[in-house]
Amino acid sequence: MANPKLDFFRFKLKHKSGANKTFREFMLESGKCTNRDSDSKIFGKLFEYFMNELKNDFAKNDSIKKVMTLISNKGRRIINKHWDERPKPDLAKNIIAGVVNGGTYGKNRIVTKLSKKDETNNLTADQPVLQYYYIFLYLPVDHNEGFMMIHTDSAEESISNFARNYIAKLFSIGDYQKPTMRIFAPKNFQDEYRQGAVVKSMSFQTTYVDNQIEDDDPIKNVMGDYEVKINITPKGEGDKGLDVMESIRNYIKQRFFGAENYKKQLEEFDKCTVKTENKNTKSRKTFDWNLRDSELTPVVYLDGKVAINEDGTVNLVALDTYCKGLFESVIIKELRPDLYVEGMA
Repeated sequence: MANPKLDFFRFKLKHKSGANKTFREFMLESGKCTNRDSDSKIFGKLFEYFMNELKNDFAKNDSIKKVMTLISNKGRRIINKHWDERPKPDLAKNIIAGVVNGGTYGKNRIVTKLSKKDETNNLTADQPVLQYYYIFLYLPVDHNEGFMMIHTDSAEESISNFARNYIAKLFSIGDYQKPTMRIFAPKNFQDEYRQGAVVKSMSFQTTYVDNQIEDDDPIKNVMGDYEVKINITPKGEGDKGLDVMESIRNYIKQRFFGAENYKKQLEEFDKCTVKTENKNTKSRKTFDWNLRDSELTPVVYLDGKVAINEDGTVNLVALDTYCKGLFESVIIKELRPDLYVEGMA
């Protein structure tokens, strides 16, 4: 079942000289605008640059079989029910926000009706099945760091990976190298989730790809479809707070999983997920715990924050309101403390 959530990323433009370059300078140096253009006009062109591939074709990633695009409505035929919520620019605030279409391709499938089983059609490998995703971008023309927020269904985390790769690729042209898209969580979410938290479980997860499996072994074709999960669950009473669990995690992640000819350190797994419970409020929370450092990244599930439709998907109009409010009240202050020094707030 869908369990919609928000993923957050921040990134800095990466010029080969090592200099801090603003998004304005990126647009100038890539030949997409001129010195005579105002900041507002430059951001308008930045919006067009972001939308170009989505409007005219598919942004595509063959390795994970995902696409992102924007489907327009033709005449009276309404295909994209969220066309009115499509991405639009806020020129004054340097924000792009709206609903795009994305999904999977690469498999031969059949589509039919529950009410009429005999009404069937083939979906070929080059026919993507598209869903609706909300994306929010902050690309300040006077600054070198951007921000992305994207809503996903928990089972569709690869659309989040696709989006971060797409954004990084946009800003890796000419003398600009591919920026690092860092997972980010506002401090208030981290503080809220840490408070009174007792660990219920901690798991290390990865897709198992053993390069030692012989090509003619049938298991080789299916192992990539399965996820290995190593679960650590505390028992007894004792102290199971996050500080103690951090020490345990730092020890466990040095261990290896696999056979003699194929070993993978838990630190190299895709992610570490921690589930906690607050003894006082009985509320349960989920974190992604960055394996490369000690940063806890709470998973921000939208149920309880934004209206959820009967089919389990999020109400995208309500989500737009929520995300813009969250950005204005919380996120911008962490991203741009320079705007909130005394006398400027």
